[in-house]
Amino acid sequence: MALASELWDSFTADPHSMPDLRASDADRDAALDILAAAYAEGLLDGEEHAARMQAATAARRLGAFVPLLTDIVAPSPYGAGSTDLALTPANRRALEQLEDDIPTSAREIDEAATAHYRDTVRRAALGMFLGPVGLTVAIWAFTSIAAGNLIFFWPLFVILGTGGGFLSTMMNKDRIIAERRKVLTTRARAKLGDPDARAEIRAHPHAFEVGSITSSTRAERRRRKRPRS
Repeated sequence: MALASELWDSFTADPHSMPDLRASDADRDAALDILAAAYAEGLLDGEEHAARMQAATAARRLGAFVPLLTDIVAPSPYGAGSTDLALTPANRRALEQLEDDIPTSAREIDEAATAHYRDTVRRAALGMFLGPVGLTVAIWAFTSIAAGNLIFFWPLFVILGTGGGFLSTMMNKDRIIAERRKVLTTRARAKLGDPDARAEIRAHPHAFEVGSITSSTRAERRRRKRPRS
């Protein structure tokens, strides 16, 4: 009896659909673990196990694992040439998000990208004022109160030093919105079934994880769609 097909998910990408991708140490470790499990289940004898372990250790590309594992692991539901997402953990999250309320029209994408910029500015501001700036201002205020008069506002130097990120965010509004619009446009195409967009997400899943960035615009769209009483 073959090992479970889910073991193909142990690799950073599907060895069937992306055989030329360079194998990492984690991929080689995954293959060794699978071979060890096969040996424990009696699917391989000692000589076969030793030979395949040596080959897996020397593997440099994901495709090298396929002939070592095909006869001991059940077939992956995502074989070579598949246009769907390989079920690595990152790709699984990306696939699940395609079922979410991702904007698909140009207007909704623009709204979501602009909302993402506002959220980015808000997070940068909160990070600055709730971090070292807030702490130093609180120390300055306490010191001034203890001294009975306003002392030199030395937190100004901290503000100038940490405000670079916030100012950079403010000054790069067009770039941030354009980059987010590109991500959302690709996800919209994938949601509508474009195989090229799905392949792009499959190759770079982390770059297309939108998380809760579009949540603020979801509520707005739902309010617009809700019948008025």
